[in-house]
Amino acid sequence: MSMTATAQWAALPDHSAEIARVREEFITAYGYEPDGVWSAPGRLNLLGEYIDFLGGSCLPMPLPYRTYVAGALRRDGVLRAASLQMPGDERTVVIRDIQPGHLKGWFTYVAGVAWAMNQEGGRDIMLPDEFGADLLINSRVPVGGGLSSSAALECSTALALLELSCPVREECPEADATPADNDALRARLAQVCITAENKMAGAHTGGLDQTASLRSYPEQALVVDFRDFSIEPVAVDIAQHGLSFLVIDTNTPHELTDGGFAARRAASEACADALGLRFLRDALPEDLSCAGMDARAAKAWRADLVDSSVNRALDALEDAGRPCSFPRGWVRHAFHDMTLVGRASYLLQHADELGFAAFEEAGRIFTESFVSMRDELRVSRPEIDDAVQVCLDRGALGARIVGGGFGGAVMALIPTSQLEAAADAVATAYAVRGYAAPRFLPMVAGFAASHDWAAGAAPTDIPVL
Repeated sequence: MSMTATAQWAALPDHSAEIARVREEFITAYGYEPDGVWSAPGRLNLLGEYIDFLGGSCLPMPLPYRTYVAGALRRDGVLRAASLQMPGDERTVVIRDIQPGHLKGWFTYVAGVAWAMNQEGGRDIMLPDEFGADLLINSRVPVGGGLSSSAALECSTALALLELSCPVREECPEADATPADNDALRARLAQVCITAENKMAGAHTGGLDQTASLRSYPEQALVVDFRDFSIEPVAVDIAQHGLSFLVIDTNTPHELTDGGFAARRAASEACADALGLRFLRDALPEDLSCAGMDARAAKAWRADLVDSSVNRALDALEDAGRPCSFPRGWVRHAFHDMTLVGRASYLLQHADELGFAAFEEAGRIFTESFVSMRDELRVSRPEIDDAVQVCLDRGALGARIVGGGFGGAVMALIPTSQLEAAADAVATAYAVRGYAAPRFLPMVAGFAASHDWAAGAAPTDIPVL
């Protein structure tokens, strides 16, 4: 008798209910009403892994899963925080005493944001000496799933601290405006959060996650050029073509502070340095869209470009007296994913005229990126491989790892009619192989970090689109 399993679907968070809950939990924890509630989303990166720190472009979009922060102003310079995910682990620190290397665990991300705001935020972001805050945190972003739970925590904290400090600063920036109204400020806050993660938490990320969390738009992906952090929103209207994203938390948590990520980053950065470039992206042509080419011609063009670029980069290392001491596939993946993002961005930007064919080719590009991460970058594992293959066998147009790999999540672009059957098939495959049961995340449009509620007001009516 064959084994079957039914997919375990996560509950889609109710935004208004989450706001109310974190307010109530704040009162329970601290005995008084918070001044406000803020939240920030995790992100689903459609394409572009291990290339943000190389100046490449990526294609993230916001998730409906968010981290919520209820906060209140203190005037004694003390930051106190508690998390519903870490019961009994309330933390307290004097903000001016925060230093890298002195904190551990989840609180590193919270206190790290306060530290980074004072290090490089500028006068309108730096926290006044007397500023302090009480924070209560509740995250609905899966932790360790490659969906950027750490950035959601950083970005919600950054908005909360910035706005809570308004009563004790001379000038208060309009942080709660929409991303379109204050993108310049949000871009600076993203840089603050990047610094916090790099220097306080020791996770050497390139800014993809924080940019997506603070600067995204509903029902759109961002084409983010990480040479200058410029963004271009692009519609991802898959529903009209009968398609959905299936997001699978494989229950194999990853950890980007264990050295694997840093080693791969260092390899590609060494190549950029040997080529005399600030960004490895500048070793490629500016236009990677392959406009006017069909899918086959575009793939052949990419292959030739990647081969020649890898050879040139490794020759430059040799000439500099630094022969390649790492798998050449690490650098090949970087060039490859940059070219894939260039083509996929073009397909999404021209989806109205290209129609369903745009998403068919985009799906194949997703899978091409997965193969590169598995075979060249070597960051996959059997649970990931099997989830991708089952999705493809069940009709997905494409599937890939989301995030830095070594575990985490899988994303598939799949006909909506096959969504539940594919999820059940993945669950069954995991049960047969003896893996931990995966979780399946319903997808609706998310939105950027926001100020959701202020004392004396009803919760902001932000529709979940």
